[in-house]
Amino acid sequence: MEKSSTLLFLTLTLAAVQICASASRRSNCIYGVTVKDLLYLARISRSNVGYYAAKLKENKIDQTALGVLSTRQLQFAGITAFRDRQKILSLFSRDPDDCSSSRCQNKGTCRDGYRCFSCACDPKSGYYGPSCELKCPCLNSGVCKTTQSGGYECVCPPGYSGDKCHNKYLTEERLLEIEKTLQQVTTRLEESEQQVKSQDALIKNLQSRPTGTWQFHRVNEILNQLEQIQISRQAPTYSQRVPIALPKDTKAILISIFCHFYNHQGHAYLNYLAYQRDNDNAGGKAEGYNTHYDVHANTFYYEQMIPWNTALPNELVFRVTYSYLTGGRRNWYRVRLVGYITSP
Repeated sequence: MEKSSTLLFLTLTLAAVQICASASRRSNCIYGVTVKDLLYLARISRSNVGYYAAKLKENKIDQTALGVLSTRQLQFAGITAFRDRQKILSLFSRDPDDCSSSRCQNKGTCRDGYRCFSCACDPKSGYYGPSCELKCPCLNSGVCKTTQSGGYECVCPPGYSGDKCHNKYLTEERLLEIEKTLQQVTTRLEESEQQVKSQDALIKNLQSRPTGTWQFHRVNEILNQLEQIQISRQAPTYSQRVPIALPKDTKAILISIFCHFYNHQGHAYLNYLAYQRDNDNAGGKAEGYNTHYDVHANTFYYEQMIPWNTALPNELVFRVTYSYLTGGRRNWYRVRLVGYITSP
């Protein structure tokens, strides 16, 4: 049994040497020895060769890369026994640099192997083959990948297939992009359609309104109850009958708010609602928010329009919703009727 095992080992070793000699004559590693052959040539025990070969394959280490790894890298790659790592290094230490006489063409990069070399072809060069000497026949920007047999395999860009990338098709990614673009365009069209409808409705609304019928009438009437409202801690409601008879076609009245404020230190607030009596429509109420803080003296004037319905009482309500005063003197508000607006 021992003689038989010894004979088997010698047979495998002789076969590996013959393969190696053939690789040396051919120069290129594509036709060189396998990882298992090199492990046998390094005198690795038969019980470890299969395990080591599997680990090297798992780490994507071929016969070309095996010859340039350090002791530490071999350990990480799965060669666990220190003596086995030394045997591999000893084997490759007797191997010269085959890249010194390599014939890699067209910007190909030489990689030294065991008694052989391999050429890594530049994908942008458009060449393939053992020495990157053959013109790549792939179409549509396809890239040639040199196979183990020395032939080529086309790596096609997205959108193309076939042995020479000559068939055009839509990838799933491209279909998703088209679908996304179509959805965006559809959304924009729908938004544009809504904008057109809104503009059409606005135009029709404007066209349906009579032109040149709104008219402002200035009166500048004093409202006695609202002539001089004092700022206090109270929140009273003032009711002031409009001193003139408004026409039936009155649509709104215009009031003015004038404030006189004198306060060097302290606060003054006055918030209010102004509206026609019995008009519960929120859109028919004018609101005011006025705040003063540490102001020596201040006055302001502004006007507000209040919708008016002559079928309701001809009475203006001025309700103070919040008022507060600390310090100061001669602080008051005055409300007057500026005029009214009519429209048939």
